[in-house]
Order: sequence, then structure tokens, then C-alpha cells
Amino acid sequence: MSQLAAHLVERVLPRVPIRQWVLTVPVPVRYQLAFDAGLTRAVLRVFLRTVFGWQRRRAARRGLGGARSGSVTAIQRFGGSANLNVHFHALIFDGVYTRATPTARPRFHRLPLPTEADIAALLTRLHRRVRRLWARRGRGPEDDAGSDPFAAQEPLFASAVAASLQGRVALGPRAGQPGRRLRSAAAATATGRRSARLEGLSLHADVAVLARRRDQLERVCRYLLRPPLAVERLTASTGGPLLYHFRRPWSDGSTTLLLEPLELLERLAALGPPPRRPLLAYHGLLAPRAAWRSALVPTPAPDEPAPDDACAVAGARSASRWTGPGSSAGCSPSRSWSVPAAGGRGGSWGR
Repeated sequence: MSQLAAHLVERVLPRVPIRQWVLTVPVPVRYQLAFDAGLTRAVLRVFLRTVFGWQRRRAARRGLGGARSGSVTAIQRFGGSANLNVHFHALIFDGVYTRATPTARPRFHRLPLPTEADIAALLTRLHRRVRRLWARRGRGPEDDAGSDPFAAQEPLFASAVAASLQGRVALGPRAGQPGRRLRSAAAATATGRRSARLEGLSLHADVAVLARRRDQLERVCRYLLRPPLAVERLTASTGGPLLYHFRRPWSDGSTTLLLEPLELLERLAALGPPPRRPLLAYHGLLAPRAAWRSALVPTPAPDEPAPDDACAVAGARSASRWTGPGSSAGCSPSRSWSVPAAGGRGGSWGR
């Protein structure tokens, strides 16, 4: 985590303002994405094309033609309670680059900050495009009567995935029951700006880093690249169950998750990504073969440590740094989603 975060800050992300965009999807979509890495990348492309197109239109209104942007996206597969939750954290330039001539150096232009209305309009467009993608892939409501191909191939694993998405237990004597949680008297209510919610889709873009705050950018990168389970928050209780403490109290006051050892193992099993599918993606001007990429990425200093020493240097520098952006809040939905059954059916979008 520390080594890769340091690499992104020192070798990849240019010294420009950067904003974190977080897209979460409904539970039926998460079930499909948990098995299908190609579909996950397709949803990510729709997400980034929507944001990049919005930036180009804003730049065009300011007289900036041929504007381009770039992003680094972490595909996270976990939630705060070690549950399966496939969603996207994208670090996108808070502006666009243009070139006066084909040989000129790209020039960065800061765009106005997005408003709550901008986020709501973007999410509405995303909702429509993701639904069209689902229809093209044959995942529409009309396919509800068919069998679940994932459950047919791996029924035990599919049931663990579906239970993890719903916060339930898949195996053992408590199979089918909700996960147990401890609650405190005070409930923390999460509020956020530049966020919207629509039919299970949510978009959050309130976390931004100034160009000069590379230390803060590295903390955000570490948050994106963190592992799914914080071992220091996992303890054993005197009564037998394991206690997994949340970083912050939930809106209902929940502070701790109670897990039997088998329940912990099934949660970890559901979090495993598909083989040979990286969870970090580069798009736009930061894509591996982007023509402008070499002119944007930072140039390493002559006295920079060798790659073999990068891990130790990054770990020593960032041992005490850790911050995490908040989550999203929303606007009213206009349609409904069907939820996968605990037995493993993924379901799909309902009207």
C-alpha cells in the first residue's frame, strides 16, 4: 500500500489539483461484478467516459478545444465491515490539459468546482448509461426467469458472495441470519456535499487535493490501496466470537461486528478478485500508451532511491499517515432494484 501510493505520487500523478470520484452500484450489480471482471471494466469505462465528457463540455464553454483529462482508478471489492462491495475510487484531474500545437507542451487549465447540481446531473446520465450497458449484456429484468450461471458453476461460493453483499451468514448454524453488530447509544449521521444517490447508484466527489499538497495526495492514495481487513481492529472476545471494530460508528450506532471464525473465513473468501485481473486502472492521459503521458508524469530526481529501496523509504515516510474520505448521501430514487437472494441469485434491475 505505502510503496504503490508513493509510486503514484512521485512517478504517475502530475502536480495538478486532483479530485476523488467514488461510484458505488446497487447490490444486484455488485453481485454480477463480483464474478465478471470484464463487466467490471465496462462499468468503469462508462463511469470515466461520463466524467471526462462532462469536463470536455465545461472546457469547451470556456473556449478550450481538444481538452483531455486522465485518471487512476482503484477497484475496491470490500466495505467497512469486510463485506463484498465492488465500487470504484477514481483520482481524476480537477481540470483539463490542452495543446496549442501538436508539438507544444500540454498546458493545464483548472475548471470550476462541481456543484451538487452537477453531481446529480452526472449521476442521472450514469444511471441511464449503465442501464443501457446492462441491457446490451443481457442482464435486464426480462432475464429474471433464467438460472444464475454463477450459482450453477460454484453454488457454495455464489451463496457466500450473495450473503456477504446482504450482510448475512452463508455457512454454519447461523446460515441465512443477519450479521451480529454491537451498537452505541450515540449514532453518527454522515453528511456530505457534492454527492448524489439514485436507485442504488451513488456518486461522491467532495474530496479534492491541491497541487502543492503531495503529502495529502499520498494519504488519499493509501486510502484507495488499503487492504480489505484492518488486522489491528480484529480482536478476540472472552465469549468466543471475534470482534471487528469499525473505524467510525455507523448511522444506526453500530460500532463492532461479531464474527464466528467460520463467518470471518467466508467473508474473506468472497473478497478475492478474479485471477489475472488487476484492481488498478489507468485511463485518459495516464493510460500506458497515451501520447501526452510522458510530458505530464513527474520526473524522478537524480538522487532518488533505487526501486529496491522504495518500499522501505515509503514505509518509513508514511507509517503514521492515514486519512479516509467519507461516503455519500443522496437524492430521491425514481426506480427500484431487485436484490439477490441469499441462495446466490444475482437478480437484476426492476422497475
